[in-house]
Amino acid sequence: MTQIPSLTHQQLELLRIAKKNTVGELRLSYEYPVLDDNEPPIGHPPFIQELIDHHFIQVQVKETSLRASEFQQENWIEHCDGIDYPHQADWDRWRQGFITQLSEEIESLMIPGKNLGQFTQVWIREISVRAVQPSSL
Repeated sequence: MTQIPSLTHQQLELLRIAKKNTVGELRLSYEYPVLDDNEPPIGHPPFIQELIDHHFIQVQVKETSLRASEFQQENWIEHCDGIDYPHQADWDRWRQGFITQLSEEIESLMIPGKNLGQFTQVWIREISVRAVQPSSL
């Protein structure tokens, strides 16, 4: 008897997007905190690894690099929309809101710095994702 795993909303959305993109590969990236050993992480986040383990997707690592958090930078740019010349006070408001908004999800090592423009250095892994067509049962 075939067992159907229970998937999270995040996993279902990734699977839906991957299946929709049947012609090519889906390019994604995700961020990891930099730990004491300063080595890039091994493996994928659990929600992606579970899809791989169930043979729903195939993932190929394209690049892993150490750089400023793109997620933080994009969030900051959205916050600054309409602000001509951002100041430290704008950064402080954004930073506090960012931390509060993501308090349960954010890794403490990935909190932006206190100074204007001080984005966290993170490992960014770029991957390609392809949906796996199920074999006949």
